[in-house]
Amino acid sequence: MLSQRSIKKITGLHKCSLNNHKVRNVFQIMLSCSDLWMQAYVKLQKNKGALTKGVDSSTADGFSEEAIKPILHELRTGSYRFKPVKRVYIPKRNGKKRPLGIPNFKDKLVQEVSRMLLEAIYEGTFSNYSHGFRPGRACHTALEQVETNWNGTSWFVEFDIKGYFDNINHEILVNILEERIDDRRFIKLIKSMMSAGYVEDWKYNRTYSGTPQGGVISPILANIYLDKLDQFIHGEIKEFTRGEERRKNPDHNVLQKKIYNISKYINRRKVYLDQGWYKKVGGIAGTKIPLDAQKREEFESDIKRSLEGIKEIKSKMHLIPSVQHDDPNFKRLRYVRYADDFVLGVTGSKQEATEYLEKVRRFLRDKLKLELSEEKTGVRNSREGTRFLNYNVLKSSNKRVTRRGEGTDKNGHKRRRVPMRTTGVSIRLEIPDDRIIEFSKRYGIYNGLFAWAKPELLQHTEIEIIHSINAEFSGFCNYYALAPNVRVKLNKLRRLVERSWFKTVADKLQLSETQVAKRYKRGQGVYVVKSGNIEVEQFRPKHIKVPEVTAESYNVDKIRKFYSFRSELEKRLNKGSCEYCGSRDFLEVHHIRALKDLDKRKKRQWQNVMAAKRRKTLVLCVRCHDDLHRGTLPDFRYQAHVE
Repeated sequence: MLSQRSIKKITGLHKCSLNNHKVRNVFQIMLSCSDLWMQAYVKLQKNKGALTKGVDSSTADGFSEEAIKPILHELRTGSYRFKPVKRVYIPKRNGKKRPLGIPNFKDKLVQEVSRMLLEAIYEGTFSNYSHGFRPGRACHTALEQVETNWNGTSWFVEFDIKGYFDNINHEILVNILEERIDDRRFIKLIKSMMSAGYVEDWKYNRTYSGTPQGGVISPILANIYLDKLDQFIHGEIKEFTRGEERRKNPDHNVLQKKIYNISKYINRRKVYLDQGWYKKVGGIAGTKIPLDAQKREEFESDIKRSLEGIKEIKSKMHLIPSVQHDDPNFKRLRYVRYADDFVLGVTGSKQEATEYLEKVRRFLRDKLKLELSEEKTGVRNSREGTRFLNYNVLKSSNKRVTRRGEGTDKNGHKRRRVPMRTTGVSIRLEIPDDRIIEFSKRYGIYNGLFAWAKPELLQHTEIEIIHSINAEFSGFCNYYALAPNVRVKLNKLRRLVERSWFKTVADKLQLSETQVAKRYKRGQGVYVVKSGNIEVEQFRPKHIKVPEVTAESYNVDKIRKFYSFRSELEKRLNKGSCEYCGSRDFLEVHHIRALKDLDKRKKRQWQNVMAAKRRKTLVLCVRCHDDLHRGTLPDFRYQAHVE
């Protein structure tokens, strides 16, 4: 939780930036707001990487409020030096490896404070087309924007920047920062952060470009850099947009006029039937001829035949669009970006789409010193579709599509998913088949023919096994919840996951799959694992809930609300007493990666404390913390001093 003084300074940066003024005294805010550093620590300690060692093996373990003071002193005197990051490589889906930089924890802390200040300065000015690494935005908000606003797109222009994070030009980035930040010491800190270098195989390497993937500050610096691209394309959208609406389709109008004329004919016959008389065409004016039984039957037959004609005409109308989709006087350019993954949607000709591909290529090369990968860059027909954020995005070819209702109706009820007619102009999101196959193979569920067991889970309890498998499967399903056929599409995968679970438990308990299925079955297709008072049901596609995605605006109220929240760890530190022995001496925080890392065979008393409270942190005095790491922490202290 930040003090009102610190919140006022951060909101001041935000307001100043929104008014297009240069912000000042950013570095001074870093030094004067010590509670900002505590807020940064609270956020970092939740991450799994908090205990990942950098080049000097320092981690979040043993952190204390006193540890902030020497950092502030070094920053104040200008003696703070960033250590090089430790470079490791993580595998990519295509078999290649992605470099990842791991800073030490002290550098992570400085980066996080800098990131928080940069977020206050820039977040309110970023484009609505940008969705990556931003508060209130995610992959689903980007995909929802495409599905909702890109109807009628004729061509997709897909881009892939070659090694984006490794090729960010430091000089250009600093110039971009100086356009909005008038603080030499803060800019110098960012420069030294980016040029700290990296260590690979015990060899130091300097960095002349790029921000290390894995650095806390890298995502927002990447967004600041590509915000120039967002501004450029926004200008192109304004210039390219033409026409208020498409020209009406003449063929559709002809059929509509036929329906109008037939409807007039039907209404005239109905009036005659109601009045009981009619006027003969070409007869004497004012002559009324009474309806006899034969004439009444004739009129009723005419009405019935005409209604069938209208129905036939409407079926023809449903097969053709009401407007001309190739109207040369109607042009639209759409754009969406998630980090370095972005795509354009062009309502126009293929030539125009190709021209915009070259325009963006030139802008990236000349202004931002970035190159496009030729393999993944090109123009795609909207019926062929494109891959964006691991969804297939394409023009719908169905007669009817399902659209999600937005908001609530007049009675306050949430709008339901309703079917709507389409003539091939709506955008549809699909689950790629290769992603389903990859998921099956990656998690050892499918080997080409049959499901198989997961031997790495055999040492876990039945409740832990179902939790683990549910977490994997539900994460995959919920990511693809925006696809309209997600429940049907993933139902076969559910059976494979279910069989894999049966085989794993069967191997553990030395039972057959049939016996396992009978043990946990609670209904048709429903399987529940029970342990004491805990019941866990197997996750099924029917449990998928379509997320409510809204790109929330970043404003002063949200800043105050976020920073006014006091975390549970802060409350524990503020008590000022060791959670093990009750001492009120100097305190540190002990960390573990996960509760499952605690020794299950023979727990020490401190492990029982963490397990009972379901916490990955323990506030200890220095003596208890040192004894814990030496393995000499006695068990009696907890019983004697802690309630």
